[in-house]
Amino acid sequence: MTRESAALLVFALFALSFAGWVLETAQESIVRKKFVNKGFFKGPYVPVQGIGGICVYLFCLPLKAHPALVFLSGMVVCTVIEYFTALFLDKFFKVKAWDYTTYPHTKWCHYKGRICLTISLVFGLLSLFLVYVGGHILMNVANFLGNAIWPVDGYLLGVFTADAVYSCNRIIKLNKAGIKAGGYSVFSDTSSMGK
Repeated sequence: MTRESAALLVFALFALSFAGWVLETAQESIVRKKFVNKGFFKGPYVPVQGIGGICVYLFCLPLKAHPALVFLSGMVVCTVIEYFTALFLDKFFKVKAWDYTTYPHTKWCHYKGRICLTISLVFGLLSLFLVYVGGHILMNVANFLGNAIWPVDGYLLGVFTADAVYSCNRIIKLNKAGIKAGGYSVFSDTSSMGK
């Protein structure tokens, strides 16, 4: 992997993580009728969405000539990543960062509240957007940044690292205090427990 492709990969990870946070926060806020900072971390990013987006792009780009395969493959890739992320957060941090049993549009077609058919179909549609439109937008933004992508990546990595330490520490303290962080947002559900 070249230095340029590594820089692009880091930038894409954060851009897609932010886009995922926007979509999830908008959906959650609409459903709950209040603003919800969606996700495991305090900041405006959902890294599992970034990782999923990169995996979809790399896996589905060779299938670009076949939109139906892009849709199905993206749907499967994202659903598998979502399931194992939910399992990891539940087993290691005792956190249920999302629960599809609580949404009107997902409670009829979920598996253990971790994955569901309607969201998997949305993943397929988002995969089409990423492969045919979003990937080009990301490349254009990265090209526009040029060498400035390095300090941008450095800043994003620094902020994320600090947030990861803070967020993991917070969840560990909640677990030790016997407070179960879960439901629809780690930080919204536990806001009563100080900073």
